[in-house]
Amino acid sequence: MKTMTRNNRQQGLTLIEIMVALVISLFLLAGLLQLFIGTRQSARIQENLSRVQENGRYAIDYLGRVIRLAGYRSRETIKRAETFEERFSSHLPIQYKTGSGEILTVIFEGENTGQGEVRDCLNTLITSPPNPPVISTNTLKIDGNKLQCQANRIPTDAINFPQQTQTVLEDVEAMEVLYGENTDGDLLGVADRYVSGPSVGDWKKVVSVRVSLLLRTAEDNLAEAPQPYTFQESVITPNDRRLRRVFTTTITLRNRV
Repeated sequence: MKTMTRNNRQQGLTLIEIMVALVISLFLLAGLLQLFIGTRQSARIQENLSRVQENGRYAIDYLGRVIRLAGYRSRETIKRAETFEERFSSHLPIQYKTGSGEILTVIFEGENTGQGEVRDCLNTLITSPPNPPVISTNTLKIDGNKLQCQANRIPTDAINFPQQTQTVLEDVEAMEVLYGENTDGDLLGVADRYVSGPSVGDWKKVVSVRVSLLLRTAEDNLAEAPQPYTFQESVITPNDRRLRRVFTTTITLRNRV
């Protein structure tokens, strides 16, 4: 007798099986998408913070180079045994101005030809002949979230060297300047207190400057919520989701001690 064998082969998937497979696939895709978004956001945050760190180091180095020149005297002035204030009686090496924000002006003399190079905040060579001597005024300020420097020279040569303003760095929201005053006049020339510009008792006793810069990331929407920060002893909550960092340095005025 011949035996009949019946083969039970699957001919397709049921609707329920297809729906279950789709649901599982959607969960897997959602997980992969979430992982991609999280990795991308983390990369954005790290990239922006790296830029802020780099910009902060550059700004601190730049300000240090400019501010250390305050009160610089040429060899000719030193030979005359004159201080900066005696040689340029109407100008102080460090000056504070009021405005929409902190404004700091640094003044120094140039150097005579062949005696070395002295450059202003715009990297322009300042040459100071014996008569009349030339000084450079460098005004540092924050304008429109930009650190700017305005350079001029006295006597003014408006034809060859017009007053210029240049942006040094962007995404700088604020600058705080405190002035170190040597109130007891000791020979070490160490600051006894740091005060704001209006609180300085005697500008001739200012021997150092402490500068704080508030920098922000170029991109917004990096944090999940606005991130509070502390600046000028105040806690501030911004209306955006940028990240911010404060950079501070203390600069000794070498030509005052």
